[in-house]
Amino acid sequence: TAMMVPVLRGWCSRMGFDVAKFGIPLAFSAQLGGGLTLMGSPTNFAARKTYLKCGFQLGFFELTVVAAPLFFLGVIFFAIVAPRMLGGKTSAPTFRRAISAEERDGFFRVGFKISRGAFARGNLKVDKAGFERMVGVGGVKIALREGEQVWPAATDAESEAYRMKAGDVLIFRATAEGIVSLRAQGGLN
Repeated sequence: TAMMVPVLRGWCSRMGFDVAKFGIPLAFSAQLGGGLTLMGSPTNFAARKTYLKCGFQLGFFELTVVAAPLFFLGVIFFAIVAPRMLGGKTSAPTFRRAISAEERDGFFRVGFKISRGAFARGNLKVDKAGFERMVGVGGVKIALREGEQVWPAATDAESEAYRMKAGDVLIFRATAEGIVSLRAQGGLN
């Protein structure tokens, strides 16, 4: 289950689903699948050891005879019940789906949208905002306006002319601690 959590987070981010709604189904699926073979779960190995002490042999696929029907009942149950319990997509901004949550050297790429009225109404430059002074924040790497990259621009003059405005998306390189700091920063959603 733990190995699939980062995969689940990435998939939910790309598809616009709330990852919290998929934690329990992931755990249940792992339990159902783990019961199919002797190697599927540590509990199965413990049961095998107990069976051996009592003089019985438990083969690799002997659990499958009992577990397979339960597995298929579980799949049918979750196919019918899960959509009603999980609800629909979240209202997460679409730009977050395009941002990679891949970790490199403890840093993630994460995007935040600038709120209305934030940062002196479009008069503040990216390099003057002080983001790079925040603990765990490597500064702004890219700024997007209406889906197009506006900072850093093709020329130094264009980069120098860029001012942050409401609705722009700033993409940061930050640690987990830095992401928490950015979320606490006023003016970023």
